[in-house]
Amino acid sequence: MQNEITLAIGSTKLNTTNALLARQVLEQETGLVSINAIAGELITLDEYLNPPAIGQHWQGQAGTYVGVMRGENGEPDYHLIAPKDAQIESIIYGGYGQRISGADHIRDGLANTRALLAADTDHPAAKWAAEQQAEGHADLYLPSRAEAYLCWANIPEQFEDKGWWITSTQDGPRSAWVQDFDGGSQHFGVKVSARPAFAVRRIVIPSPLNALNNCARSAQ
Repeated sequence: MQNEITLAIGSTKLNTTNALLARQVLEQETGLVSINAIAGELITLDEYLNPPAIGQHWQGQAGTYVGVMRGENGEPDYHLIAPKDAQIESIIYGGYGQRISGADHIRDGLANTRALLAADTDHPAAKWAAEQQAEGHADLYLPSRAEAYLCWANIPEQFEDKGWWITSTQDGPRSAWVQDFDGGSQHFGVKVSARPAFAVRRIVIPSPLNALNNCARSAQ
């Protein structure tokens, strides 16, 4: 995962891994590029700042809009996005025989992925997901079992392989949860069994994009 870029615009902060977005905001705020010059790309582009209908591509946000995920343990809710090209045909979960602390989250795939990457043992699926990029965004991760289930419920057509897909949610030392994209069921699968995997990203609600949207519209 790439480092986040933090921009302070008055009382608004924007955290992003998208260098192009950061550059556009800086150029506008410093007057290097007029607001009219980039309005069509960033400021007035509702498709960028607001989610489309579920199952549609979210322009500038790297993939298909899956819907809203409830935050885990009081954490903020967030928009879930699944890039179509962030899929791999066969990979293993890894870490067989070890239970990784912090990788048991049912909803929070980002927390699971970070825990797996920090472990002493290799976790190929999590590493692959974290290395993916889409439309300039480098904040992708391996989805949790709840996030994978939401993908099955809302965008099943995006998964041509209707079999079992890896999730980041650990079941125990030898197994992790997998999602069936045929009937929608979930089960635990052996960590060394190769299966398809996919990556997702999120936009937290309330999001820096919302604050940027309000700031931009008030400036027009």
